[in-house]
Amino acid sequence: MEVYKPEEILKHTLHRSFPMPNQDWVVLSEWKDVLMLHWKVGASTVKRILPKELSIDTFEGGAWVTICVASVDNFTNRFFTLIKQGFSFDQVIMQTYVIHNGKPGLYIFNQELEKSFTKNLYKKIFKLKQGETEIVRESTGEEHKFFAKNDFSGFKLGLKYRFGTDIPKTQIESWLTNRFKYFHEKQGNLYEYSVHHIEWKFKEVYLEKFKSKFMYGGLELITQPDFIHYSPGIQKLFWPKFLIK
Repeated sequence: MEVYKPEEILKHTLHRSFPMPNQDWVVLSEWKDVLMLHWKVGASTVKRILPKELSIDTFEGGAWVTICVASVDNFTNRFFTLIKQGFSFDQVIMQTYVIHNGKPGLYIFNQELEKSFTKNLYKKIFKLKQGETEIVRESTGEEHKFFAKNDFSGFKLGLKYRFGTDIPKTQIESWLTNRFKYFHEKQGNLYEYSVHHIEWKFKEVYLEKFKSKFMYGGLELITQPDFIHYSPGIQKLFWPKFLIK
């Protein structure tokens, strides 16, 4: 994974379809060993889980949902200078693809954080979700394994995979990843985050074992994904959240 200074990240803008906010970013984090599992689903299925303020975005006539596995590192708030920062955690994010005010974005409808994160002071400082999920990542040579389990929700995900050489981005990769608005709902409120990063770089990935149990609002992800992506990682800049409703 290539690491850049924030000022260098901000110079990469050709892949954006709209400008960045006219204010300072607040959080920088590194998303490493990112595995994205994508499913094409019916628009009516996605509509049931979307807040009314968001519209479904489609590609080739279908809506898409993604399970994104990532190890987040060096999570830092640029304005919290009096405390030690740069902490790390593993997470699994479930997201779908939306439009708000004419701009494409991601609606994050579920997030799983590792259990060890419950003891971390930063979850309170940065108002992050309580970690409830057992997550294990292992790498031995070319073989990579991932396991996550949440006994309370019933969520399970088990993966074994290998990755290979770099691959060029196609139209669907650009459609899925060039999204710089993130939305999530909490206690009846819908929030928007502006985000920026350089363009994603992907490698060939071979999924050797897959097992999933995830159900949410009529959406069920238990079959093999339609396709997958692997990226060594990317740095993301986040702006302050904005209350939509």
